[in-house]
Amino acid sequence: MEKERSKIMKSSGMVGEKLQSSWSDIPVELASLILSHMPYKDHVAFRATCKSWSSVIAFHGQHRSPLLLLLQGDQYRLFNPIYSTYRMPIQQPPTLKILCSNFGWLLMGASLASDPSIFFYNLFTNVRIDLPNLPPNLLHNTKFSFSSSPTSSDCFVVGVTVIYIYAHVGVIKLGENDWTVVDKIDFTTFVKPFLMSECNPVLHNGQCFCLDIDGKVVMFDPNDPKATWRICGKSFSRKSRTRRAFMVESDGELLAVAVNGEEGRICVYKLHSSKMEWITVSDLGSKILYLSYNGSWADTTSFKGMGNKIYFPKFQGNRLVFYSLDTRNYHSYGDEFWSKNAYNLSESVYSTWIKPMF
Repeated sequence: MEKERSKIMKSSGMVGEKLQSSWSDIPVELASLILSHMPYKDHVAFRATCKSWSSVIAFHGQHRSPLLLLLQGDQYRLFNPIYSTYRMPIQQPPTLKILCSNFGWLLMGASLASDPSIFFYNLFTNVRIDLPNLPPNLLHNTKFSFSSSPTSSDCFVVGVTVIYIYAHVGVIKLGENDWTVVDKIDFTTFVKPFLMSECNPVLHNGQCFCLDIDGKVVMFDPNDPKATWRICGKSFSRKSRTRRAFMVESDGELLAVAVNGEEGRICVYKLHSSKMEWITVSDLGSKILYLSYNGSWADTTSFKGMGNKIYFPKFQGNRLVFYSLDTRNYHSYGDEFWSKNAYNLSESVYSTWIKPMF
């Protein structure tokens, strides 16, 4: 073996030199493969190994995972769920509010109800796409969703407002000059009462689904919002009172998460595709849910120990926390924090998850 090593050194002109190598010499592709087989809790140590390995973490953790976006003062603040906090200068007036987040874009409007302006905005490219002004009935307590990236020709926006027993719906396709509005859809003909959740409607299989805080769901066809309303999904379990509810699409299915009581106990449900009833889910497997009122995501991970978790915009100090369905506790990465309830956690209501699409 030693003779063979000497031959290699002579042929390469390295006689008399000491062979040296470091962890940074490992190809990025190999480091990425190593990372994919490591438990997620060990990623912090992986990142600290060297600069090149840190870049691998940044690629996996920052660009492929949603970031939590908060508006603080004159800056956006972006939280990576695991590692870092970033700050970006605001390119739009701070009097605006985020209405919806999807496909790497923000749907934004004025924080003043008297201002009907609405537009798409890409935080990372500073591109803005204006829409026609909102009609009067969509200026108050309206929840929005959009079907695809605004760079797509088939993109459309849906706005839903529920006031007491009536709903107002507005739909506009990109390129149109005016909103199609249907006023005073009477809910009492098919469901009562309906207290709409603060989460956005979900566009799924050509239908628009709206969730109330007890688990009832109404759906309609955005192409014919007046004549197609119907109810699906019975209420969640009555064992505990639901304070908030979220709904998100995951691999062609609709999932709902109910936050019960002041202590923040979590229940997860899946909408049965044929019975249109909620089924309790005890394990998300490799899925991770990122939930907020104006933007929610469901991701599938290949990293060991990362799945079966739910992220809300909740903090323990300056660290984001997650809820684990494995332990039924709240945790945060990087320390030993855990809690069975959410009593001592702070929450940023005016925040949204955004996933960079690059």
